[in-house]
Amino acid sequence: MGRVKEKYNRRQAEMRFERVYEIVAGERCIYCGMPNDGKYDHQPPVYVLHRFADGGLVTKKAIRERFGPCKLVPCCTICNMGLGAFHGSTDNDRRQEIVNWLLVDDRYPADKLILEVANRLIEDRFQGSRGNEIYQFPGVGRVIYIGALVGLIQGEFAGPDDFPAWLKVTQSELADWLRGAARRKSKYFLDMANLESYELVPDARDNPRGQFDGL
Repeated sequence: MGRVKEKYNRRQAEMRFERVYEIVAGERCIYCGMPNDGKYDHQPPVYVLHRFADGGLVTKKAIRERFGPCKLVPCCTICNMGLGAFHGSTDNDRRQEIVNWLLVDDRYPADKLILEVANRLIEDRFQGSRGNEIYQFPGVGRVIYIGALVGLIQGEFAGPDDFPAWLKVTQSELADWLRGAARRKSKYFLDMANLESYELVPDARDNPRGQFDGL
């Protein structure tokens, strides 16, 4: 009789594989530099290990031979949602996956204008003519995340300490604003990515970027 594959249940999968992961301490998102507020990302994603196990027993040795060290790394909610079940071989691969949700979408002519308006709002904020209300506009969040992620991907910054003043200030203010209401962070990601629901990008996407073809 063939093996019966388990239906994916994230909570159960996290409990099953929790001893495989080692926690990496830190207070800032490893991908973008925003405060992580106690949140973490699984490297590799729990769903990847679920697929690897394929409904059967699997040892720590087999997992580490296939994926290397398994880590829980500091990660903000927005980057975590942007990653979904994407694995990637490096942190820059993961950053690229996240920022792809936020870059200008050429299918929508107005999208470039949104980022232009966002940049002007940030300039107004630094000139003192606007307050923290600018963060209500998702385009502002996109500019901030794009600035950090692309700068880290391209090697312009080695880490958050290298960020320019405008990026350090806006990250800090955006983080405070996002903490101001329940579920604001997840809603903000949807707004920035122009998604109606995260159900369109579940944490167990069937095969993001074809990464499970080799499992």
